[in-house]
Amino acid sequence: MSSTTAVSGVRDHDDQGRPRLIDMVRQLEPEIRAIEREMDERREVPQELTDALYDMGVYRSWLPAELGGLEVDLIEWLECIEEAARINGSIGWLCMLHRGDTSIPAVTMRKILEQGRWITAGNLGRAAGKAVKVEGGYRVSGRWPFSSGAPEATWFFGRSVLHGEDGEPVIDPRNGMPLTMVPYFPASDVILHDTWDGLGLRATGSGDFEVIDAFVPDELMDESGFHSRPYDGPLYRGRFFQLGQGAHTLGMARAAIDAFIDLAHQSARRGSYRQARLGREQVHQLALAKADSMVRAGRAFLWEIAEAGYEQAKHQEVLDFELRVRIHQANAFAVSLARKAVQLVFEQAGSPTVYRGHALERIHRDMETGAQHALVAESSLDRVGQYLISRDLPGGPEIELGGIGFILGPYPQNERSAESGR
Repeated sequence: MSSTTAVSGVRDHDDQGRPRLIDMVRQLEPEIRAIEREMDERREVPQELTDALYDMGVYRSWLPAELGGLEVDLIEWLECIEEAARINGSIGWLCMLHRGDTSIPAVTMRKILEQGRWITAGNLGRAAGKAVKVEGGYRVSGRWPFSSGAPEATWFFGRSVLHGEDGEPVIDPRNGMPLTMVPYFPASDVILHDTWDGLGLRATGSGDFEVIDAFVPDELMDESGFHSRPYDGPLYRGRFFQLGQGAHTLGMARAAIDAFIDLAHQSARRGSYRQARLGREQVHQLALAKADSMVRAGRAFLWEIAEAGYEQAKHQEVLDFELRVRIHQANAFAVSLARKAVQLVFEQAGSPTVYRGHALERIHRDMETGAQHALVAESSLDRVGQYLISRDLPGGPEIELGGIGFILGPYPQNERSAESGR
């Protein structure tokens, strides 16, 4: 492993002396390395690895402490996602998504956890479900794509449009758009469709899931329509989970840099002039220096904004609007820089990296797949530019960035009620 893997700012333990998530993930690195190709071929992770990540607490990192979760510090979580992605892009992606957060009130969550694990998969970006109010709950049907981690999930969620008795969508008076909600389904109610055969992040099992006329009781329906949080604490006072994508791509970019350096130190095959010169040409050195600088710059910005946001969340329930804009800016920009860094070293590494199984080949595929997510599209940075010019955005705090509902507005207020069991 190249020495460039070491990154400043990583702490060994939390304030209570608990081993940090990053160290837990590192313990699994040899096991993950040994089965990388198998995971890609199966397009999912083995149950043994899911068990380990759950038992260690990585898949319970955002589960509220009152429910037996870790409710970790935001920076500790970002370090964990970055490191998991450095080891393997698919594992990093699943660690980012299987974090254990919930918008279900505590009294109901306790019943769920008594019966088994809370590992979720779903889709908030597409309102692909149809919900109809019935006595005691809702009837929901729909099919959602890109449900990463579906094979191991115990619960599913899918954004759905509420329909009235006339069969027409109910209109939200706040914005004139169809009213959406987020129902939760136990895995027993779900049909999985093996549609995931993507370019990269192949082991994430990101296929479709479907429910047909499933009954969802009131307590399992998030009526806010966008994953509200009925729990207090700084981790839940902003959409900090979005920052995981920046950390994920930075981890993969760091892995690409390490792989390039390792390749430069390998002996060249007989007759391979390009391999013999790899790392010795100025163009290689320039690309490596630029890639390393990009990753460090993207990380510094992302961590700076994450720390500022998390600190503010400790003292107030709603983050300042400008800080919410900066969170999106830092996240999308980190992804953009990481993607360019990987492309730089991939182009200079030459023909060995086009073969399936080479570290750079897999990282390149994983990066191109993860960076395609609408949430972090580089084009969404135009909204940040608009804000910098006018100190406002068309539509105010409800404006969507990135195409899947990165709403700059705060989570719905007054969610923490006696109903939550708190």
